[in-house]
Amino acid sequence: MTELIRIGILTILGSQASYFILLILLYGTMMHWYEWSTFPSPTNLFEKTVNILTALVFGLAYWAGLKVKKQKWYIRPMHLIGYLIVYTILAMIAFKLINSVLIYLERNVFL
Repeated sequence: MTELIRIGILTILGSQASYFILLILLYGTMMHWYEWSTFPSPTNLFEKTVNILTALVFGLAYWAGLKVKKQKWYIRPMHLIGYLIVYTILAMIAFKLINSVLIYLERNVFL
């Protein structure tokens, strides 16, 4: 069970990182694809669920893309690379912390 949790966390963290890389390479296209894949003002449960899942998988990279939107086209990738470096460091720390909790639970709770 804990292995599935690890795989899920790594999948989410990896998709965010890959979306960051795609934003660096194809900024305009990836921003439009994110906006096309979400509903601007969700009215029912289905639309809200789609927005939540999309934000969970790609939301942090999209947020960083919005932060650098007004920068010049040649400065934008440098800012996004900075965001990617900070995200990578924080993602590693978060995964290590969650992994240590999962290891503790495996050894002491799930006998």
